[in-house]
Amino acid sequence: MANTTELLSFVQEKVLEMEKEADQEGLSSDPQLCNDLELCDEALALLDEVIMCTFQQSVYYLTKTLYSTLPALLDSNPFTAGAELPGPGAELEAMPPGLRPTLGVFQAALELTSQCELHPDLVSQTFGYLFFFSNASLLNSLMERGQGRPFYQWSRAVQIRTNLDLVLDWLQGAGLGDIATEFFRKLSIAVNLLCVPLRLLQPLPKLKQRKSRRNQMRIWDSVSSTNPAKATKSACLI
Repeated sequence: MANTTELLSFVQEKVLEMEKEADQEGLSSDPQLCNDLELCDEALALLDEVIMCTFQQSVYYLTKTLYSTLPALLDSNPFTAGAELPGPGAELEAMPPGLRPTLGVFQAALELTSQCELHPDLVSQTFGYLFFFSNASLLNSLMERGQGRPFYQWSRAVQIRTNLDLVLDWLQGAGLGDIATEFFRKLSIAVNLLCVPLRLLQPLPKLKQRKSRRNQMRIWDSVSSTNPAKATKSACLI
């Protein structure tokens, strides 16, 4: 994929040079040149197809591996006895055992893209797909596990939040923080909600009702002070 990308870029530059020279020399309508440019277009289309195919296959096998490692982010406890949580920029070996397999996939993919000198745009797209898949897979698992059994507990939510923070910190140290934050946003919001104690969530409906009643009174006062006749009519409509 990396080699094909470089070859595609090289051929595109050469084609542009050929077209520019032909325009300057007044040969843009030359039959031989037109035939050569047509062959170049076919070659470019083929190279583009090779890049797309190899990209899809690479992402497929990486996500297939991630599928078996991601559940540990929901199940593992980072607060093991006597262990300190690693800080930003920590090595993979210093991370909690439950996170190492998933981070290992990200690290291996990053090292491979660096060794192959893959174009930065393709690197961003690759990890964008990986993070999108990881977010969707974890979010779906989180929703499924909450059905029919008491999975949603505050302590479990704190563990998941900590695991997610550790993953994001590690990815930040690897230079992937911005992409990861963007694609893990939905999972992060869901976990933050689970971390809110239930006793704080229960009064919300009552607060909402009181706020609604206050808004109605403000509307009534505003209308009444403007035009008594209209206020009566509005009250009937309410």
